[in-house]
Order: sequence, then C-alpha cells, then structure tokens
Amino acid sequence: MSRRHYPWFLLSGISVLCAAQIVEADPRPLRDDISVKMITSVGRNIFRIAKDPRDNTLYIQANNGTISRIDIKDPGDQIGEQIARGRVDGSVRVWDIIEPAQAVPDSVPLEAIRQADADGATRATDPTDGAGYALSSSNGSIVALPRTPVATREEYGLPFARALFIGADGTFYVTLDLDQANATSATVVATSADHGFSDVQGFDIDRNGTFFIGAITRDGGRVNNIARGDLDPATNERRWRIVAVTEPIPPGTKNHPHPGIVLSPDDRFVFLNSGSRTDHGEVAPADGYPEGTREVPLASAILRVPADGDGIVIPADGQALAASGYLFADGFRNAFDMAFSPDGDLFAADNGPDSDLPDALMWVREGHHFGFPWRMGGIDNPQQFGGYDPSVDNYILFTQSGARSDGLFHSDPTFPPPPARLSDPVINLGPDADRLRDPVTGGVIDASDAGASVMTFTPHSSPLGIIFDTKGVLIPEFRGDGFLLRTGGDCCDLINSFNDPDEDLLHLDLEKVGDNYQARITRIVEGFRGPMDAEIVDNRIYVIERSGPLGLWEITLPRGRMTAVESESSTTPRFEALDQNYPNPFNPTTTITYRLDAPGSVKLAVFDLAGQRIRRLVDAYRVAGVYVAEWDGNDDQGRRVASGVYLYRLQTATTTMSRRLTLLK
Repeated sequence: MSRRHYPWFLLSGISVLCAAQIVEADPRPLRDDISVKMITSVGRNIFRIAKDPRDNTLYIQANNGTISRIDIKDPGDQIGEQIARGRVDGSVRVWDIIEPAQAVPDSVPLEAIRQADADGATRATDPTDGAGYALSSSNGSIVALPRTPVATREEYGLPFARALFIGADGTFYVTLDLDQANATSATVVATSADHGFSDVQGFDIDRNGTFFIGAITRDGGRVNNIARGDLDPATNERRWRIVAVTEPIPPGTKNHPHPGIVLSPDDRFVFLNSGSRTDHGEVAPADGYPEGTREVPLASAILRVPADGDGIVIPADGQALAASGYLFADGFRNAFDMAFSPDGDLFAADNGPDSDLPDALMWVREGHHFGFPWRMGGIDNPQQFGGYDPSVDNYILFTQSGARSDGLFHSDPTFPPPPARLSDPVINLGPDADRLRDPVTGGVIDASDAGASVMTFTPHSSPLGIIFDTKGVLIPEFRGDGFLLRTGGDCCDLINSFNDPDEDLLHLDLEKVGDNYQARITRIVEGFRGPMDAEIVDNRIYVIERSGPLGLWEITLPRGRMTAVESESSTTPRFEALDQNYPNPFNPTTTITYRLDAPGSVKLAVFDLAGQRIRRLVDAYRVAGVYVAEWDGNDDQGRRVASGVYLYRLQTATTTMSRRLTLLK
C-alpha cells in the first residue's frame, strides 16, 4: 500500500477487541445529504473489506490471514426489549421471558425494572429476606453475595444482561443489554491454518461466494500467491487451493510486497498487483540478474491469471512472462488497490515515489506501459537525465523521505531509455486533491486554482479503497461514479508540506476523453484516521481504518429515483440482476452475466436502438443461479453487424432489464 517501510505490514496479530492508540477519528460529511456513523471497531491490521455478491454480507481480512464475517443487524432485525423473570416455585426458580412490546402481566413492576435498567443496577436486595444478589461482570451469572451462583445466563435465557431487579415478592428480573444484543459482531470464518498464508494483503469474493486472497511468501525472494477457497455446500466448509504463484522476485532497495487483487466483472480472471522493488528505478542489485539491475520483469506490473487456475507458475524470465499471457500491464510502482467501473474499465490507484511526484489513478489497459520508473504522475523522473543533481531537485528538497536519507537520489548516467510509448494517469481537474510542487521555485501550487491539472493526486496521498457505484443506485450527481480514500497523512506525514487535508473520501466524476479519462475530484467526507479500504453496498460505503479507533464506518449517500428499466417491475427479486457486459466496448466478443432468483423462462436478446431484435442469446427455462452468455457480434443469420451502440435485454416472469453495449471494429 505504502511507499515507505511500515512495520504494521509485518505484524501478524489481530485483536478482536482492539486497544487502539489514543488518536480519535471524527469522520464528517462535507455535504448535508451524506451521513456518517461508526458501526464497530474492527481490530488491528485489518487490510481489506469485501462483500459477498450473493447477499451483500461484509467480510474483513487481516494481514495475518484471518477472514471474519461482519454481522450488521438491520433496523428491522434488531432485538427489542426483553426481561427474564425468575419466580420461586417450591424449591426451584422458574424462568420465562417477557417482551413488553407484546404483553406485560399486571404483577410485573415494569417501570421499576426499567429504572433499574436505566441505572445499570447490577446489585439488588431481596425484600423478603434481605439477602443481597449481583450480576457477575465476568459471565453474567446471578450470585448470592458474596459469590454463590444461583442462576446462569443459560438458565435465565438472555445472552447479555444489563440490570438486576428484585420485586416485592422476591421475583427476580434481569433486563437484556440491548446495546450488546444488537451490536455488530465479527465471526472468524477462515484463518492461516485453513489457507496456509500468514501475510495476506489481497481479498475479493466472486458471485458464488468463493474467497480469493493475495498473499506473500518468501523463498529466495518475494513470491506472490493467489489462492481460492470454494465453499462446499454439503459441509459449509471451504476447500482451499493455489490458483497461481510467481517465481521469486529478488529484494531491492524499496520493496512493495503488497499483492492486492481484484476479480474481473465476469469472475473469469484475477488481477494481481506485483509491486516494484525500487523507489524510482535506481540500481538495485539482485543475485542471478545482470549487473545494474533495477526493476525485474515480474515487478512493477499488474498480472492476470484465470480465476479457475490450478497451481499456475508465473515465470520470472521476461520472454517467458510475455509469452505466458499473464503480464497484463506494466509500469506501476505499487497499484495496491484496483476496481472495475460500471463500463468494465479497470482502474488502479498507484502510490508515487518518495519524491514529490503525484500519486496516480490509472485506467489500466492490456499491453500498456504506465510509466514507472521513467514517468510518475505524468512527470518525467529527473534522475533518468544526464547531469542530474539532487542538490537542486525541488522534488526532493522539501520532503525528508526514506529514499532521500538512503542516498537513492543521485547522478545516474546508466539509467536505461524508456519504452517507446507510455500511457498517462487520469487527469484531475480539481477542485480537490490536486496540489503540485513547482519544480522551479519549490513552491506548492493548487493546480485547479492555477488553471492547471495534475495526474492525479497530491503527492504522498496514498490512494486506496477505490470503489464504483456499479449498480447505479445513487443520485445522478454520483450515479456510476467512483469513490476513493486517501490515507497519506496517517502513514508517513510526507503530504504535510503540501497543506492538503487528506485521510478523506473522494468523489471521482470520471469522463472518458480520447484515449484517457479526466475527473472532477471532490472531497465528500473528512476526518478518518488511516482509512485503509472501502466497499459499497447499495447506497452505503463502508470504510475500515488502521489507526485511531480502528473503526468500521458507514457512509450513507443519497439514493436516486428508480430508472425506467427498474420501474418496469415492482416485484424484481432481490438477487435478480443483469450485469454490464465485459469488455465494453468490445471486439470481437463480449460476455453478459445475469442472475436469477427463481426458476422460470428466460429471454436474453440484443436489439438495435430502434427496438429491432438483432440476436437471440437465450430463450429457455433456467433454474435460479448465475449465468454467462456470449455475443460474437453476429445477428441471428450469422452476419456481422455494424459498429455502434446496441441494447441487450433480460426478460423473466417478474422483470425486464436492459443495458447498452458498444461494438467496435
């Protein structure tokens, strides 16, 4: 994730109830139509949060490999007031549960019980004999003072006890602790003992609920691993296996062993960040490699492998790697976080170097080189040019970074020439996260205020947690857009010289222009402490932190009205969906994924914009499940159709849904 050496990446423990450092987080919305609330504290070293697409259940993944399910009770599922009543019947006490929302016997002193609950009274005296009783703070048992147990939680029937009250007739009443009963809880569902990895930094879940992780091992160098855990419905257990491993990557001067992963929209591929081994392309000798080695073929790249792979070995040799088809794109320093937009475009948030060059958001395309180490944040690396003198380089003079302290900025006459063509990052049009260092004066420039632009973020922002409104549920201003976290000021303070408030949530209003994107970027929530990752469910964004209270925060964004397609049926099943085709635009073929909540007749077809059917893809009975159809760009007669925009429509007994796709030639 980061550009510096962080000991927190090496910690393997996770505490369920965290004793966080005393640094308060106070996330605040910067718009009146956004709300923020803390859900729970997640514990230390939580790296990832992901949702199960089947039911939107959230899972968090810790650096040590532990994966936990987050159980958030919706308002409609919350437990109401309950009182356990214990009446003496002969020589025993008989317990039952009273729910005041239903009915309360006249003999129950409800107001007195509620007052005891409000006071948190854990001690009471039996008026019939003067004996004292208390609720144990350790296990919830009722004890006769000083310490004789008389009733356990299992006996009186409440999972969490708040208060004890004893009526005039000696009847015991125990109230349910509603805060604990309705609290968000984390349940461990997998650990390193299950999948075999103790340094895990990537996590995603496919539409079948299969877990995918990106992990690091060390065997003669850094080895990136992708593993998957398939759920066995018969046993409800996961069977783990290795999808792919890289051959070892030798350690360098500034290593980025952070294997973030993301699944393609159709779940066919896993994309893996294989970070750089240098800060900015300086010489980093490696055993078994030529003298003067800097980066190696497997580093500073995004790799792609089939999600159903089994034991794939990704070669370290450059020619073998190119021939394997596993190298998707090159020229990244540390693309720790990636996500697909609703149109199927892959974006990666890339950390810049220890100099004051911008951090970047890349539109990642197969076969492209995105500049590192020759160009970072759209700015040429000065060290590649003859006569480079670090003593007059304003990109390093105002930031006391690790690379500068280690002497990694120096005259470098053997710096190799760049590739023939480099692709630039997304252009930030402002108004936020767009500070620049003036290479001439060393001053700080607010790019949008100065009529300039930056590619893409203020240096040292450490962009993370990129997500998209892929379901199109938000108001038009946000619909289909991206959102991204910045954690820079928490991890290293190098952003401080730019006087740019960060540790925030940004709105990315992206627009495709020519062969790149530009974005209007706006801060919408501020005040996090080390925001680490994000997930989106409907109109709610969930953010996990690595500092302060280690919070799991829920940011609620304004929902939009139903679209015309959505309003065609008011009985759309909860899980029935038609996904955006991938790739889009496409040539020669594209895949369309759809989900059915119930069995029935299904029609899926492609139409032109005049409403004429071009190609029938599916006309059959289907059981509930996830399906993938493919269109090869031909009509029903096998003729190639013209380039342009088409509609594809899914019809079931309960709903009709349509989307657009674009065929290019």
